[in-house]
Amino acid sequence: MNLSRLYKNTLHKKVLLACALSAAACKVYAVPETNLATLYPSAIQTFWQQQVTTGSMATPDGVRLAYAYVLPPQAKYALVLVQGRTEAYQKYHEFFFDLAAQGIAVFSLDHRGQGLSQRELEDAHKGHITDFALYSQDQRQFIAEVVKAKTTLPLYLLGHSMGGAVSVQLLAQQPTLFQRAVLTSPMIAPNATVAFSEQDGCYLATAFAWSCPDCYAGFVSQPYPLDQTFADNILTSSTVRYQLFRDLYKRQPQLQLGGPTWSWLSQACAVAEQMPALAGQIKTPVLMLQSGAEKAVSNSAQQQFCQALGPYCSGEQVQQFAGAQHELLFEADKHRDLALQKIIAFFAEDNSAVR
Repeated sequence: MNLSRLYKNTLHKKVLLACALSAAACKVYAVPETNLATLYPSAIQTFWQQQVTTGSMATPDGVRLAYAYVLPPQAKYALVLVQGRTEAYQKYHEFFFDLAAQGIAVFSLDHRGQGLSQRELEDAHKGHITDFALYSQDQRQFIAEVVKAKTTLPLYLLGHSMGGAVSVQLLAQQPTLFQRAVLTSPMIAPNATVAFSEQDGCYLATAFAWSCPDCYAGFVSQPYPLDQTFADNILTSSTVRYQLFRDLYKRQPQLQLGGPTWSWLSQACAVAEQMPALAGQIKTPVLMLQSGAEKAVSNSAQQQFCQALGPYCSGEQVQQFAGAQHELLFEADKHRDLALQKIIAFFAEDNSAVR
């Protein structure tokens, strides 16, 4: 019996029926944590081997970037997933599986300098960038050369953390490209706290990006934390999903990435200053999901950005998940399932998502 296909067909039928009745009742039947340890090595991994396509592309400046996509039969629309810092498409096995089960195509590109894409420095653990605009430039190339070459489905956007900042740039640069967009725990501004405020690190980055741009920000070496425990993590409260992520990065050390450099932080801070102006250029409906127990990015900046978006911010307010940590799509079921429901329902409200 093909567990992957059986599970996906059952989920797809349930979701289609719920969404047909009401967007508010668009229940998402995701893999529960209690079954994840069993389904991951069987159904989910089989799904990846049989249905997910991987590849790479070269940028004009000669950087090789890795990507993955799944295009289910009779897909309703295509979702471009813009990852956060340190992430890779391989980290999103469960997410690809859940969305494909609901008839949603998913495309994702590993950012330059992380995942399976070419690293920016000889020290592969340093998260480095010389110009933040390169991230959105790479995404535009990916959409033009890969996504649009594979499908003519309506395009939707989901940006997480740093990917949220990149998504904001994309939405401002190409206001009609996406039907709708969701930002989960977006890095409208980094939480660069050093001593007194979220902006401390930004002030330092401005100075040190000139004198030592490829040095780790924060004055100390920060390679991938091999000995980090679940108790020390600020990403998720799900022990199962945290362990799957850690095991993946242990099996594939080429995915590992450490802390950012002063140049990366300086660029992230510079983009944060542009956010009010970028908000004024966006004409796409945006749903903003915020983690209540956030420690990686600035929640106050998210609130301000939503206000700057005005009516283009869904409900004209950020939707907060009380007690949730930074990675909503890797959180415990009580947070992750609700996040997926809100995302799917938001997309389902748009007529373009109904085919």
